[in-house]
Parts: sequence; structure tokens; C-alpha cells
Amino acid sequence: MNVHRFRFQAFAGAIVLVALILTSRLVYLQIVGNEAYSERADGNRLRIIMQPAPRGVIRDRNGVILATSRLSYSVTLYPIQTTKEQTDEVIKRLGKLLSIPPDEIRAKWKKMGQVARPVRIMQDVDPETIHIIAENQRHLPGVSIEPITIRYYPKGKFLSHVLGYTGEITDRELTKLSDQGYRAGDIIGKTGIERVFDAELRGEPGRQQIEVDARGKPMRILASVPPVPGKDLTLTIDANLQQVAENHLVGFHGSVVAMDPNNGEVLALASAPSFDPNWFAGRISPALWKQINDGTERPMLNRAISSVYPPGSIFKVVTHAAAMEGGYAGWNSYFNSTGIYYLPGSGKAFRDWKKGGFGRVDFKRALVMSIDTVYYELSQRMGRNAAESADYMARFARSLGLGRPTGILLPHEAKGLIPDTRWKRERFKEKWYAGESVNMSIGQGYVQVSPIQATVMYAALANGGKVLRPKLVRPAAEVEKDDPMPPDEGVHPLRWKAETWRMLHVALEETVRAGTGGAAQVPGFPAAGKTGSAQAANGEKLKTHGWFAGYAPAVNPKIAVVAMKETAGHGGSVAAPVAGAVFKRFFGVPDPKAATASAKPASASVDPAEGD
Repeated sequence: MNVHRFRFQAFAGAIVLVALILTSRLVYLQIVGNEAYSERADGNRLRIIMQPAPRGVIRDRNGVILATSRLSYSVTLYPIQTTKEQTDEVIKRLGKLLSIPPDEIRAKWKKMGQVARPVRIMQDVDPETIHIIAENQRHLPGVSIEPITIRYYPKGKFLSHVLGYTGEITDRELTKLSDQGYRAGDIIGKTGIERVFDAELRGEPGRQQIEVDARGKPMRILASVPPVPGKDLTLTIDANLQQVAENHLVGFHGSVVAMDPNNGEVLALASAPSFDPNWFAGRISPALWKQINDGTERPMLNRAISSVYPPGSIFKVVTHAAAMEGGYAGWNSYFNSTGIYYLPGSGKAFRDWKKGGFGRVDFKRALVMSIDTVYYELSQRMGRNAAESADYMARFARSLGLGRPTGILLPHEAKGLIPDTRWKRERFKEKWYAGESVNMSIGQGYVQVSPIQATVMYAALANGGKVLRPKLVRPAAEVEKDDPMPPDEGVHPLRWKAETWRMLHVALEETVRAGTGGAAQVPGFPAAGKTGSAQAANGEKLKTHGWFAGYAPAVNPKIAVVAMKETAGHGGSVAAPVAGAVFKRFFGVPDPKAATASAKPASASVDPAEGD
């Protein structure tokens, strides 16, 4: 009997102990841990969803829309209350339906899903994809089709190297930009104006607090803060001039730059081949990405600012001005042009473009007819030796903006190269040779110039010596950016002699009127400029880059233009007609060949097939 009583008492005590433990736990959960567990429960059913702001609109100087936003749809994966195996199954199904490698989706999920944020798997989806997702919805918990705004470029490839494109922020970019409010999954500018002015264009994202079910499916919006659209930008570009430039580059590799020589505003900046920034609005296919990056086309390369070339005879204005300013040649200087120049002390022969030469010519005619042998001779005359002469020419070239970035606010601007004796010694551990000065005098040898640099140089000739930084945005948003140009550059105009300026202006006008640049003529608006035909290695053969650089009108210039076509032929026949077409459009002069950019160019006074 005592044994049974003991067992009963022990059993009753155990029940009481368990009850006390359960009661204390309930008290803790209801009172002590209530706040913490309530927050966790809310976290399971509430989500904060970021809403990207519509990017600011980009327009040309006349209000033409160049970049805007449009309505589209995205496939979005929400965090779901499932096991890892179930999530993996959803990712596999989604990858198969969208033809996206599951590892690519999994990488996005790993980066974003852990912080309870929706993951955009695919943007700009087509109606067929929307239908496929809807048909398989019951097998895809947490997957939703949602309306979004994406970047849209209504003119496709037009002005693509200036505008750039947008895309999802990478891990590397996020590391640099996270302290500026950027988050994983954000769409940012990748190149061009989109990149440089991304902070202004992107606006402020909105937020929504939504209630979701256990499978992560949105049920209702509880609170909302609308996004603030990005700021609009107005470019200095004139879409009409840009179109003319691009039309004349079809089928070529090259570029055209037009600029107001009085304030530095860029009116056109074309590079060919080009690309369509709309390609990057959604998920770009591996095949298209391979096509973009492989081969020799390189459509993503902005040849106007990122490529450098030997400038050829458009560089002769540097040698010409250096000779005038140093007193080595002038209005009354005469040269005997025989078609060949023998380098003193070596006997090495350097030939002119015209066999037999031009006979006895004055210094002005040397520039008008682009007589090489005159500049060969000057390259040995402007100093105690050829090396000193090279350094002298280099100083003049740099004073005109060559050999350094122009400061245009676009990514990846090339520096170019203006060689001198110090550079040669540091680069090759060699002294400077006389023959190198000969080549430098006509813009060959080591000299490398980008089309934007050539434009700045000829704009300085047009405006009387002010080296301007090219501007792309109106009115002056660029001044808020980091200025890559040293503060004193472009502020103080070149202090050349009046006779030097007069010689250059007269000679450059005559070059278009009666010399090698005849195809750039504009009825009623006399232009001034210089052609150039630069030899450049292309595989095992030498090819000719065709240049034209100039401005119009010759008196009180309003526009400076540089046209350059890679390995296309002589400047007088392939580049001068392009500049002529841009001039005509700018001044409203009818151009009968405007509709056929490949039409035979107007004839020059000198056969352009022979000269520059």
C-alpha cells in the first residue's frame, strides 16, 4: 500500500513539475518574449519592397528625346517560406522555362534572397514568357510577373556612344558605390552620359510595405512611399547634325566630331560601328555578347575619344605655327619643292606625296597644297639640331591641347601621344634621331591624336587660341563633376603673333577653296580646313586613314568639324565630303547628296587620290 502511494505521489509531482515548466514558458512567450517574437512573426508576413525611380529623360539641344523609360514586365522571385530543396526545385523549373542557367539564378538568389528582397530574374519579358509563367504558376511559388519601367532609347543605335547604356550593378561596382546609397539589384549607368550622370538620372527609389503569404506571394500593400523620378538632362548635341554625321559613317570605321569653337559645346559626336543600347535593357544573350566583343568591328569602342591615330597632314598647322612663331619661316619665305628631300648628313631620301614636287613655292602655298618636303626641311631647321627641333614642335602641339585628355566628361578618353626626346629616352632608352623629326613634322611617326583632340585643336585655331574643354550637357551641370583638366588649362589663350594667325586663317581657307579640301566647300559660307592622309600599319600592309579638320565660316567661325575614316583612303576624297555635309546642314544649305552619303565627293582643285 505504501509502495502504491509513493508511486502516485511521484507521478503527481512529475505532472506538477511539467505543468510549472510549461506555465513558465508560456509566461515568457506571452510577456517577456512577446515583442521579439511579434517582430519575427511580422518579418515572416511583411516585406519592404524597393521601387526604382524612373530615370530622367535625356534630350538633345532642341528637345528631341534621346533616352526615356517605358513600361515593361519582369519575372521576379520573392523570398518564400520553403526548404532549401523546394527553393532549388523552383530555381531549376524557372531556369528551364526561361532558358537561363540555374546557377545564374541561384547566384542572384544568394546575393538578394538572404535579405528578404525580391530578385528580378529577367527584365523586359515578352508576352510568350508571361504566358509560360502563368501556365506553370502552381509549380513556381514566390514567382511573379510585375510591371516595371526600363530604359528605352527610341532612336536605337543613334548617338549610342554618347548616351551609353544601363544595366544591373555588379558586385565590383557595388563595393565602390554602396556608401552612396546603391544596393544589390539596382540598375545603373554603365557607359556614356548614363554612367557619368547616373546619380542625377536615377532619382530616389520608392518603398512599399506589403503583406505576403507563407509562400511569399504578395497579398496587399500596407504602406507606400512613391519614388522620385530622376532629373532630366539636355545635351549640347544637335540631333540633325548627328544624323548627317552618322549617315556618312555607314559602312566605315571612323568618327565625326562637331563643336562650337566659341564655347566648347559638342554639336555632334559620332563613332562607327555603333551599338543599340536597347540590347542591354533585358538579359543580353551570350551569343550577342560574343558578337559584340569578338572580331574587328568593336562596336562598343567610342572611336571619337578612345582611339588614337597618326594625324597626318592635319598636324602640319602645328609645324607651320612653330616655324612662324620662332622666325624660321614667314610670309616672304620660299622653298624649292622637287618632290624629294635628302636628310643632311645621311643621304636618306624622304618623298613628297606629289612626284616631281611643285617647284618654287612660298610658305603659305606649302600649307595650302600640303607640300611635305617643306615641313621635312623645317623639322631640321627649328633648333640647333633635330632633337631640339622635335622638342620645340612638341611644345606647340601640347599648347593646342594634344598629348593630354581634353576633359570631355565621357569614360575612357585616350591621352594620345606627342613624343619628345625625353619620352623617347624613357620609353626606348634611345636618343632622338633626325629622321624621327622629319616624320613628326607631318604628323607621322610616334604622333597619336584622337578625333576629339583634333577638334579642340582646330576650334582653338578658329577662335584665336582658346583651348576649350568640350561640353556635352547644358546648361553647366558638368562643373559639379570632378574636372580632369588642370585648372589653368584652356583659360589663357595662345599669345601668338598676329601674322601667324593671319597666315593660318588665309592658308586654311584657301586649302578648302582651291587646295586639297575642296570637297568641304559650302556655298555662301567659305570654310577653312586641312586634309590629312596618314599611313598606318594594318596587318602586313600599310593603309591610309583619311582626315579632314576645319571650321566655318572662315571669318567669325560658328562650327568646327573633324571627320576621320579608318583605312578608307585619302582625306580629300573620304573625309572632306563628310565635313562638307555637316557644314551644309548646320548652315541650312541644300545638299543634293544628303540622301546618299556614299555618293562620289565633289572634286577638289587637286586630285584627292594623289594628295591629302
